[in-house]
Amino acid sequence: MHIAYLDESGTHTQARYFVVAGLAVFERQTYFLAQSLDELQNKYFPDATGTIPFHASSLRAPEARIPSPFNSLGVEGCRRLMADIYQVIAESNARIFAVAMEKKIVEGDPYERGFEEIINRFDRMLARVFRDRGEQQRGLIVVAESSYRENLELLAKKIAAEGHRWGETHNLADIPYFASSKSTRLLQLADFVANAVFGRYEKGYSRDFDQIAVRLDQDAGRLHGLVHITADRFSCYCPACVARRAIPRIEEQD
Repeated sequence: MHIAYLDESGTHTQARYFVVAGLAVFERQTYFLAQSLDELQNKYFPDATGTIPFHASSLRAPEARIPSPFNSLGVEGCRRLMADIYQVIAESNARIFAVAMEKKIVEGDPYERGFEEIINRFDRMLARVFRDRGEQQRGLIVVAESSYRENLELLAKKIAAEGHRWGETHNLADIPYFASSKSTRLLQLADFVANAVFGRYEKGYSRDFDQIAVRLDQDAGRLHGLVHITADRFSCYCPACVARRAIPRIEEQD
């Protein structure tokens, strides 16, 4: 069983981009990733008596607005903790899936479009595991609670019954589950992934994205885990757009 944990970024009206992103992990890896974040909590907050949920927006806040208990670290301490969390992702065996969409060109609900993209790509990843290893893997999707829950539940049921715009799903074990990010460290990691992707496309801030880009789902030199929906894809040099433009040239050489 592989489990994909998803979150979103860019919900505020001023944002040009909306991002749906997260990471897929083999079921036995979830414990070790959660343990890594617990160890970081012990390192930065040795006196804490309960679990401290990590949120990228809290660690990235200006000094005057850093919430408790992260304000005790100061700006530099928050940046170090954030870098350590991204390093946990970079050193894991997780596969990242992310969809960055310019809101102005997406018809309908951008979360629904991004969710549909990731369902398709996650399902295809599971098919590749069977192709390459002969292992029949199933997938579950866990989504961070938000105001989009009702819409996503309806979309998930429709996809299960009728398929998505690219075809049918074959490897998902059930409809998505929804949970609070406070309840699971893996949704907290999904939050950091979504925040890094949003920063890359909304503001051109690439350090965090570059740190975890190695975990983007790919196969045989083809990038599958990142989608950029933009009006300027022919002049964009992000990994997704470059890979997309390279496909015809590769096929011509074959």
